[in-house]
Amino acid sequence: MKKKTIRNILLFLFVPLALIVMVYVIVSLYYVDRFYNGTWINGVNFSNKTVKEAEESLIQYKESYVLRIIEPNGDSEVIHGSDIDYAASYANVETIKKDQGIWRWIFAFTDVNFYTIESTISYSEEKLEQVVQSLNCVSGADATPPQDAYVEFTDEGVNLVPEQYGTQVDASKLLPLVQTALEAGNTRVTIDSGCYVAPSVTTESEEIRAIMEPVEKIQGTTITYTIGDSQEVLDGSTTKSWICQDDEGNITVDSDDVTAYVQSLANKYNTWGNSREFTTTGGATVTVAGGNYGWSIDVSAEADELAQLLINGESQTREPIYNATAARHGGNEIGDTYIEISIDQQHMWFYKDGALYADTNIVTGDSGDGYDTPRGSYKVLNRLTDIVLKGEERDGSTYESPVSFWLGFKGSAYGIHDASWRGDSQSGYGGSIYQYNGSHGCVNTPYSVMQRIFNAVEVNTPVLIY
Repeated sequence: MKKKTIRNILLFLFVPLALIVMVYVIVSLYYVDRFYNGTWINGVNFSNKTVKEAEESLIQYKESYVLRIIEPNGDSEVIHGSDIDYAASYANVETIKKDQGIWRWIFAFTDVNFYTIESTISYSEEKLEQVVQSLNCVSGADATPPQDAYVEFTDEGVNLVPEQYGTQVDASKLLPLVQTALEAGNTRVTIDSGCYVAPSVTTESEEIRAIMEPVEKIQGTTITYTIGDSQEVLDGSTTKSWICQDDEGNITVDSDDVTAYVQSLANKYNTWGNSREFTTTGGATVTVAGGNYGWSIDVSAEADELAQLLINGESQTREPIYNATAARHGGNEIGDTYIEISIDQQHMWFYKDGALYADTNIVTGDSGDGYDTPRGSYKVLNRLTDIVLKGEERDGSTYESPVSFWLGFKGSAYGIHDASWRGDSQSGYGGSIYQYNGSHGCVNTPYSVMQRIFNAVEVNTPVLIY
């Protein structure tokens, strides 16, 4: 009885234990090729899945792979894995199972294990390049290309038109980003600004700077003309419209514009050839006709000089180049040193530094024979001694008249000189002699006075004949 009881007890204990062991073994055998509960691989739950199922699932996941290309403005496009023969293999899936074994499955019900394994990615590079090239952001109708910077020459001035970045993506720059994403298994790629097709010419390009630097030099140059008490300021606000390119592409200024500007100065300030008001020795105010006296800007020479200053970027204050000058600028251009000749009075005065230096009777051109002395505002052109005046009479005969002192004032035909054939006495000059026995147009002067005046007069001294 006692033995039977012990056997029953042992049987009671062994049978459940055997059942437990048998169940554990059966379950363990179940996990021979299956992953434990709570097994996650690459973000996918493979609890109780076989190794083959896991491999197929991972491969299927990769085969349905889609890579989204996102532009900065939010627009996006996708590349499907199937379009590029995208494939993946996972050599380490079985290794995870081997590491788990088959006997520790019971502990997995209270634990979660995450695994990450690398896949071997493959795709057709040729197809990928074709797909990238066909993306709308690369070659679509809405992919606007960039615009190069350029310099525009207009009547108003020179405009630098900056480059414009379009919306066209550079396939050669996008492709490496896509390849990196594919190989990493990423599902999104964001296009950055560096991927867009860049303009080939920018405002900082050498070819643009080669144009704009001389343009800026010209526009930054200021020429201030001082003409008497007046000033004329020429700066970029005016010269900007003069800038152009010559036949060789060099930056220069339009010669017509430069000449027109200098001509405008001449039109405003030239007095050469103008008649002028003059107060005579007797106190009367007379209008003296124009002649060769006065200011005259040398338009051609000054235009050449101005153009070079602008091109060189040389700002300065200057007087224009003159081809004729007067004693001073302003209302009284005659100054304090001048020769005054009255045809009616047949008298000449020479003032030096404001004081009367000499005066004398004279004989001017024979008005009765048509040899009138020209009235006008002149200046002494030359000072000569011991010359012979030659000419032709009305009857065709010639004459030769030697003189000791000559002050030419108009061309080579008219001057002030001594006249030995008339003597040196004041009585031999003045009065009405010029009306019947006048000169051939010159101003005949007594020798002694002529000598004194000659020695005190300089070239360019004004000569006023009225």
